[in-house]
Amino acid sequence: MLSFFKRSISAADLALVMWEGTRDWPTKHGSDLKDTFEGSCELSIEEVFEEFVYFLAFSTDYALWCQLKESPAIQSAVRDAFAVHVEQFAKQRNCRPVPSGAWMDDSLIWIPGETTDAGHPLTNLRRRFDLYAQSLSRRHDRSAGERTAHLLAAWCGTLDITFILCVTPLFLGRWNGIQAILGSFKIKP
Repeated sequence: MLSFFKRSISAADLALVMWEGTRDWPTKHGSDLKDTFEGSCELSIEEVFEEFVYFLAFSTDYALWCQLKESPAIQSAVRDAFAVHVEQFAKQRNCRPVPSGAWMDDSLIWIPGETTDAGHPLTNLRRRFDLYAQSLSRRHDRSAGERTAHLLAAWCGTLDITFILCVTPLFLGRWNGIQAILGSFKIKP
């Protein structure tokens, strides 16, 4: 039966639901990833899972930014509330710095260099998000998921194409999931 009435949800409650799905992804879906890639990355599997949380947090924030453009007050309220959760996670986990690095010519491959000083967790988080955003402005002949997956792979210490292919659909999946959620609720700022 088609319903013409959407349930209401506050921006803060919506952000919490989105955050819980992001934070809990490794626990709910990480076993296959662990079985396939544990030992093939320079990072421990726990550190890889932490990087996945940051990747999914960026994907969520980007989807919210794009899909709520027509409602700036709601967009701001939801993204700000979501950011509070992401920042709290980054502080609790002492978000590691992103190594220095550079893009290989006009490719999607980002070659990490030396890891910089530890820095502040929120500075490290912002640097991650800034580089993910930069990746979205490169190679528009490739999907957004593939463009961001290459960075995640580099930060996890692998160039394994299987890893990149595994991660790529998560970006679009997050986009589609958020689109479905936003279509189901009337959001109150």
